[in-house]
Amino acid sequence: MADFDAFSDLKTFVLSQADMQETGDDFDTEVGNVLTLAYNDMHNRHPFFWALATRPGALLTNDDITTLTITVVAAGSSVAGTLSAAPSGSISIAGYKIRPSGQPWITRVTAHTAGSAAVTLDAVPAALAAGTATVIFSDEYDLATDFGYFENGLWNEDGNFIEIWDLERLLAHYPDPPSAGWPPVAAALIATRRVRFSSYPTAVERIEYPYIMTEANISGSSALRIPQHLRWVVAMGGVYYALLMKSDKRAGVFKQEFEKGIETAIAFDRRARMGMGRQPAVVERGLYTW
Repeated sequence: MADFDAFSDLKTFVLSQADMQETGDDFDTEVGNVLTLAYNDMHNRHPFFWALATRPGALLTNDDITTLTITVVAAGSSVAGTLSAAPSGSISIAGYKIRPSGQPWITRVTAHTAGSAAVTLDAVPAALAAGTATVIFSDEYDLATDFGYFENGLWNEDGNFIEIWDLERLLAHYPDPPSAGWPPVAAALIATRRVRFSSYPTAVERIEYPYIMTEANISGSSALRIPQHLRWVVAMGGVYYALLMKSDKRAGVFKQEFEKGIETAIAFDRRARMGMGRQPAVVERGLYTW
């Protein structure tokens, strides 16, 4: 009897149910692909608790810099700028933003070497005279390398909750140039693993964020993260995709079992998160509606 403790168990089951030989079958090498399809399909349906990172992600913000001036000889794209001194602490400020005093715009630092006063700026609409005062700050930060999406929001070290907004809303309410202020009201994902805050910090701050991890290819795994009693769902999905690949009319039967299995897994996820007490009526984007 298959216990589905490992990828090899799932593969054996799919080969058997799809009338494929364990070795030598033309489709043998494709079984890993169909199991990956089923596994990812299932996890794209719902923020299952077993896909939560074991520990919340954490990041440290950067202190702003207000003690340096800048010189930019000529306006343009990808231009050179010169700071009055290298930023203290031997840090690189690549990725920071610079707002020159008296200007309504910001520019981004696209290249900088720690210990150097020379910076490369993405686009500068006007030359900056020597000694122009600046605020150098960072309101955008990278997230964990296995980050998939936020479970709910972020928390700063004082326990303040930071809401997740879409980028359009964030920019409508907090456009460039941003203002200093902490904690921020909201944050938005601006790239696969990069977040922008509605305001920038003026000190080093700690942020935590529970998140759902991206799913790795399960081929060759010695154990699966999904609870043992729900691994059959992946097996059914694997058979469905294998039969679909073979244009086998039995695919529809296994599709039904796969879909019912996903519903079962979602129901179990709700019980695991909320216990046997009052249950949420709807789950949308990881947020419970009563």
